[in-house]
Amino acid sequence: MQNSLSSLLDKVRSAASASGETLSDIFSKETHRFTITGLSRSGKSMLFTSLMTMLKSRSEEGYACMPLLRYLPPSQVEFMRIEPIGGYKPFPLDENMAALAEGRWPAATEEAYGFKLIVRLTQTTSIKRHVLPHTDIVFEFIDYPGEWITDIPMLGKTYAQWSDSAWAQLSSGPQQHFANEWKTVVNAFDFEQSPTQDNINELVSAYRHYLVIAKKNGISLLQPGSFLLDSSDFDWQQLGFAPLPSSITSDVSHPWYKAFESHFTAFQKDWLTPLKQSVFRETDKQIILVDLFEGLNHSRQHLYQLKETLSHLADTFVYGQTGWFARNVMRKEAIGRVAFVATKADLIPVSERENLLSLLKQVTEGARARFVDKPIQFEHFLVSAIQVTDEGGSPNALRYQDAENGYVEAAFEPIPASLKAMEADAHFPVLNTQVPQDYMARILSGRGLDRLLQFLLAEGVSNE
Repeated sequence: MQNSLSSLLDKVRSAASASGETLSDIFSKETHRFTITGLSRSGKSMLFTSLMTMLKSRSEEGYACMPLLRYLPPSQVEFMRIEPIGGYKPFPLDENMAALAEGRWPAATEEAYGFKLIVRLTQTTSIKRHVLPHTDIVFEFIDYPGEWITDIPMLGKTYAQWSDSAWAQLSSGPQQHFANEWKTVVNAFDFEQSPTQDNINELVSAYRHYLVIAKKNGISLLQPGSFLLDSSDFDWQQLGFAPLPSSITSDVSHPWYKAFESHFTAFQKDWLTPLKQSVFRETDKQIILVDLFEGLNHSRQHLYQLKETLSHLADTFVYGQTGWFARNVMRKEAIGRVAFVATKADLIPVSERENLLSLLKQVTEGARARFVDKPIQFEHFLVSAIQVTDEGGSPNALRYQDAENGYVEAAFEPIPASLKAMEADAHFPVLNTQVPQDYMARILSGRGLDRLLQFLLAEGVSNE
């Protein structure tokens, strides 16, 4: 028995040495990694800005804006500080706050960002005080573009498989209304000509134009989304590709098939694989942001497509809790807690939020089906990263600042509680709110983040 224990400790020491940590580091740290996942326009930039602002206010100014740290007795807190995470760019908080000060919303996320909040606690029991004088509790937050999320599933497909599925997607649902120009280009294109760089650029540029138009019109399932990001390191102009007619993808000897299959393979090998390994790291807690208002503003078809997209995205991540040894010694993680979050909840009256929550639960049905028979806890939340509206004169009304900086009131029709309850051609206008002048106070009074983080940290933080 003693030999077995000695052998186990040797393995622990080896694991610690290999990771550059001391044995005491392993047993004196408690790390919680939150991955914030969301499609384009889901509100990630504003949520991250608000979250970081709240944590900085709490850690640097002692402002009690979040009961997140209620688990941590003030008498035991030696210090709290925010630091960058290795391998990630620092989140552009200063730039985003400057934008808000100028009346502009933060720019969309186009790169991977990360930061961590470190809370050092003093041990209270005499034994622990001698062995481990302190405990560091680390909260890591990771944010990345939604376009990357939709691209990762392409790793599991051949070019021909992706091409066929892309044609099926753009020929059905709401996409079909924006793909006519692309289809016209393909139908008129001469595939007998050689796939020179100029000819390839002509076809790829036409397909990218479709992606741009579809994104502007609320389409969520677009691949490759990376082609839409100016910050992308993948050169789509040199190694771009597009879906080809099945008459070509069925002929593996066709010059155009060979050219696009080669580019697709380069996209997988040189871009997606390193991206998955470096950014989509193991995490134990996930926040999935969902913008229901984008669908409500367009059509019921958009909401059904959002449901399909979330279902596909659930295949990108590893779900299922791991044991203590795997987490703390072997550094292996799987997602054990998932929060589905409908953002911008302040854009509707309180009286309509039960319907919005019900709609969120239906839209996430496909994603939750991936959790069957796995030890995963999940919950649904309505969150406002910044409270941009105020109560109106009636339960179905809100007041807000409009584009002319006027303080106006808007009344709301009931929001459907289910997809079936929404008429096929119905759409619900979304308030065009501006950045309020008192944006800092409104960030600190944002709704829902407290309860969200308390759920994610339940059974997590220990000050024993």
